[in-house]
Amino acid sequence: MNSSLCQGWVQHRRWAPRPHAFRYRVGMLCLDLDEQLDLLALSPLLGRWRFAPLCWRERDYLPAYTRQGIPLSEAVRELVGEALGEVPRGRIELLTQPRCWGLWFNPVSFYFCHDDDGRLAAILCEVRNTPWRERYHYVVSVRPGGAIDQWFDKRFHVSPFLPRDTRYHMRFLLEGPHIRVHIESWRDEHKLFEAGLAVERQPLSAEALRRHVAAFPWTTLSTLSAIYWQALRLLIKGTPIHDHQAPDGHLGSGRDTPEDTQHVQ
Repeated sequence: MNSSLCQGWVQHRRWAPRPHAFRYRVGMLCLDLDEQLDLLALSPLLGRWRFAPLCWRERDYLPAYTRQGIPLSEAVRELVGEALGEVPRGRIELLTQPRCWGLWFNPVSFYFCHDDDGRLAAILCEVRNTPWRERYHYVVSVRPGGAIDQWFDKRFHVSPFLPRDTRYHMRFLLEGPHIRVHIESWRDEHKLFEAGLAVERQPLSAEALRRHVAAFPWTTLSTLSAIYWQALRLLIKGTPIHDHQAPDGHLGSGRDTPEDTQHVQ
């Protein structure tokens, strides 16, 4: 089975206008979308029942497509093709936190899209916000043998404590069982914020799934609680709030360097 469980850490650090940082343990699932039936047959702890300890349902993801009956894998390929002009035809792995006890929210889910020869060709980032429940999609192109390192104009309101007129710098490192994601937010020459996700793949089995659920019994509730707790801490620190803006479209593709490289060192 290509699918795996993932455990590790997520951390955030704000540099301006108020310093702020936190770090949490995190448990995730990295699912090969071709193995959905195998996954559902693995254990009663993970099924289609909405209130299961872990619930897998395609229509939780890319709902504009999947709730119209389009398979998730085809929806991912359509978005990647729209952004990059090329459609990866190999396997797709989704790194995410499934629905837990009826609750579901992912700040970001990552789709690792491969070519027929197994080479990683693109990464689709499905970003959500709360409480607006909006979605946006960033597509990272992957060059053969090159670093996975791209810049994006921010097109989507995620946090009321960060301005819209910024740029993201996304970097990915995928080595064996290790998955590393690093995202920075820049405004001109100033780095305002950075977030990191570091997880390690672990073999997926019924016993491993039982241990995973015991270690992370309330994944969605923990994620939402952490978001609002950190928001309260930022309010107490007097961090300025920026008004919500509707998404600028639904899809963005990156570039290898920022528009003005002299500002970002």
